[in-house]
Amino acid sequence: LFPTDQCTDAQTKCLVAPNGDTGDEKELQTDVLAAVTFYTRHIAVPKQRDHSNPIVIAGEQLFTDIGCVNCHTAKFTTPKLSDLPALSEQTFHPFSDLLLHDMGPNLADNREEFLANGQEWRTPPLWGTGYALEVSEQVALLHDGRAQSVEEAILWHGGEAETIRLRFVNLIKRQREAIIAFVNSL
Repeated sequence: LFPTDQCTDAQTKCLVAPNGDTGDEKELQTDVLAAVTFYTRHIAVPKQRDHSNPIVIAGEQLFTDIGCVNCHTAKFTTPKLSDLPALSEQTFHPFSDLLLHDMGPNLADNREEFLANGQEWRTPPLWGTGYALEVSEQVALLHDGRAQSVEEAILWHGGEAETIRLRFVNLIKRQREAIIAFVNSL
């Protein structure tokens, strides 16, 4: 899809590295791309845990009340897809709008990439966040892995999310813990 890497002038190793495009030969063949696309379209998302826990329920309500759902949208339904009936009209809960948002100067890498400027990041789905330790033995959230907890990731939010971050900061401790419990239940 992207035949050349977008290296900056400062990324000297990137500039001289093979980029996988040798003319007619691509790094990823069309049939392999089709297989990977099929797999990722059909794999199930992680199931929410502890959804009936009163703390998780309270955290979900606070998550909504302070505005996290403005970007971390809870629910979507796929369109009718006659050629993909297994994916047609399916409701799923990514807790993401999958859109670019200005996250402020503290998260900026000042590197434009396609339609994103150096302060914009795609809202990642929150599903599976609570499994991070089980899967990779560490928590590394945000675009560059700098946040080692859900709370730290929230505190890094700025730009369009600054108001929501401040609402989170101004909650009492047990309310902040409830939001974290909710996110970790996803």
